[in-house]
Amino acid sequence: MERAKILLVDDDADFCKATTKILKSKGYEVVTASDSREARQSFKKEKPDLIILDIMLPGQDGFSLCSEFKERTNFFDIPILVLTSVSAETAKDKYAQKIALHHKADDYAEKPIEPKELLARVYGLITRRKFTVSEPTKKKKVLIIDSDWDFVRSMRQVLESNGYEVQTTDTAKGGIRMVKAMSPDLIVMDAILPDKDGFTVSRELKTDAQTYNIPILMVTALDKQFRKQNFARTMADTHKVDEFITKPIKPEHLLKKIQQYI
Repeated sequence: MERAKILLVDDDADFCKATTKILKSKGYEVVTASDSREARQSFKKEKPDLIILDIMLPGQDGFSLCSEFKERTNFFDIPILVLTSVSAETAKDKYAQKIALHHKADDYAEKPIEPKELLARVYGLITRRKFTVSEPTKKKKVLIIDSDWDFVRSMRQVLESNGYEVQTTDTAKGGIRMVKAMSPDLIVMDAILPDKDGFTVSRELKTDAQTYNIPILMVTALDKQFRKQNFARTMADTHKVDEFITKPIKPEHLLKKIQQYI
């Protein structure tokens, strides 16, 4: 991927320093801002490919700043990841997440976050935007909806080396949005996603006139978590999944499955 620019908005200097180091280790360019004023200036000047935004900022909360950025016609497509520790440790309901989504954030995560998860979310958001502004190709398109970063990375490598165009996301919300945007030829999806189960996503896509004919391969280890044998497979059938495949599976074996559909 070409060098992407990230605007990191957070008033915690230590967090900014550590997070910048993680992002730069993967080749990203990072610009930081400690408050809403600096964020606005950097937003206009730098035109970042992604914004990582804290909620508790001096002067103006991150929720309203998120909405402000998204309402700017020229930059509404820049993805925003709200990354914060605003929720109490004992809170069961993630009200902050709901508020963030209502304010048009593209993704939400709580601090502390593992570097691996942070990089996965950043990569997914940036590649999603890269696709929406890129020229169409004649390659067969595969969308992978999975939060297992190692699986996604290995499958991307195999598929791209075999001439497929690959896009990825780690959330159901992002997956549904990308399906509508890119019209993939096939979807590879896990049953376990951070925001919604894959069964529900499959049924939603298969009952939509625009997406019902897109093959969905559910690749998951969920069946190992049920006492009743083949319960997950039965759920997949009733939710209109085209094929249920158990993890682990070698990427080259999954490639052969994909080739049967497209």
